Amino acid sequence: MRTLVILMLLVGGTVAGAWLGGETWLAHEAQRRITADGRVGAATVAPLREIGRIGLGLTDVEVTTPAGPALLPEVELWAAPTSPTQFHAALPPRMTLPVMGRGIAVTAEDALLTLRVSPGSEMAISRAGATSGPVTIEGRPLLAALDAQAQLVAMGAAAPRDARAAYDLAGGLRDLTGTGLLPLPPALADRAISLDGAARVFLTAPLRQGADAPVPRLVGLTSDGVTLTLGDQSLRLAGNIYAGDNGRAEGAAFIYVTDARPWLQLAADLGAIPAVTVALANTALDQVAQTEVALPPGTPAPPDPARGEKRIPLIFRDGKVFLGPLPLGDAPPFPAGA
Repeated sequence: MRTLVILMLLVGGTVAGAWLGGETWLAHEAQRRITADGRVGAATVAPLREIGRIGLGLTDVEVTTPAGPALLPEVELWAAPTSPTQFHAALPPRMTLPVMGRGIAVTAEDALLTLRVSPGSEMAISRAGATSGPVTIEGRPLLAALDAQAQLVAMGAAAPRDARAAYDLAGGLRDLTGTGLLPLPPALADRAISLDGAARVFLTAPLRQGADAPVPRLVGLTSDGVTLTLGDQSLRLAGNIYAGDNGRAEGAAFIYVTDARPWLQLAADLGAIPAVTVALANTALDQVAQTEVALPPGTPAPPDPARGEKRIPLIFRDGKVFLGPLPLGDAPPFPAGA
């Protein structure tokens, strides 16, 4: 999906001129920019000629990516007259995308990308979104639905020290499976993943227009609740984590779950923990959930557990991680992989 942003920005940058010369001028200018850019090709670029939308229809679109070419039979790009800085890209129901080094057939129902830029903030991306109905990979289901939005917001007083921008993330995905991409372990083969909730991410700078713009660093993450569902199991995640002076995670994360044992059994089935420790680990989590713990300075109090839920705290402090009061070892780098 990220490669389509290139095309959206190339065409979106000319939309303002459409107020002067109309869509015919826009089509010629977009074709000129596409030709000059070299990363995007299209057989035809034509005006939409629709009331309420200023935009273009492109056919036989090819976008060059590091993984290979993305091929789209048609793409519609437009902006509403009432919102000329917000651009939309409607993707075709069938396309060929580079995945893991090869082009594969992808279908997506009603897939739409949205991007809004802020001229008053040096063309920072102030809103981005992606929605889609069912998606398949080479005829195999990948996900049932996607609705994800990111909105540039004021940081607030609790922002990490190095933060210069904050985005609110909201939405979710439903019934994500790996059957269209990779073979799964037996413990996961018949289970779909769903996510739903909201979070705020803190970055060292806003996201900027342009495919070559530097990517800001993630320095903080906070959420009052993101629900993860795996098959018939679910849990909720919340917390406030940020990068400490040593580059490791600081703050606290909380896992809300009615019964931790099925998750521990899944971890054992995947080889993450010995099977003989499941019962002992479940007892330890029950005790930790009932123990009061001191939060790191500046960490807000977590939401109360719902009726029947256990709240399991993970504390990141002074480069160490604790399960409630129990030390587990060094805290991981933040963000992961840094």
